[in-house]
Amino acid sequence: MINKFISVIGASFIALIASGTISNAATLDFTANPFIGANGLFAGTTYSISASGGVLTASQGQDGNSCVGLACQNDGLGVNNGGGDDDDDEISSDGAQSITINFGKAIGISGITFLDLFTDDEGTSAPEVARVTYNGGFMDFSADPGEVRFDGSSGFLSVTGLYLFTDQLVFTVLNGGLQSRGYGDYALASISAVPLPPALLMFGAALGGMGFLGRRRKKVSL
Repeated sequence: MINKFISVIGASFIALIASGTISNAATLDFTANPFIGANGLFAGTTYSISASGGVLTASQGQDGNSCVGLACQNDGLGVNNGGGDDDDDEISSDGAQSITINFGKAIGISGITFLDLFTDDEGTSAPEVARVTYNGGFMDFSADPGEVRFDGSSGFLSVTGLYLFTDQLVFTVLNGGLQSRGYGDYALASISAVPLPPALLMFGAALGGMGFLGRRRKKVSL
């Protein structure tokens, strides 16, 4: 009987997490002008952003036609290494650039948006691919097939429905060497996340306690 009750409560716990994900979602929109800042408060905790391979930048104007759901005033976050190339406003595989976002505690990343992530990068058929590393793993995101450089598109890709529970995100380029110019790049436009509400943490602890009691009762009955 208690096992059945735990199963029902467990299903309710999952449903509460899902509902919390929807109702408490927050977004850091890096396309807004002025730039929202490299540190601040987000999804119930703090965040701080740093760059490697150059200096963090967010000043490049947004110049395509396929940015949706964001301020779309600038392209988002990139890394400037002072080389004067057209990738100086983006995260590039040239120089092994990366952007790292650290959070004060683990949160649930539910969505990520990219700009300047193109399928046809100056004549090659290989799409640019963004790699996102988080606690315990990584995910790769290929450019949208309809986002082709120089056709007026923005290299826009919006990924939703994620639930990456992590206190850090690292953004790099996966396959830059496959591009005809020898490097790939993109800009980080936004991230969306949800905190795990304290009530759910207490509920989960109570659920674990009930599971322990159930196992103990079963052992005693044997």
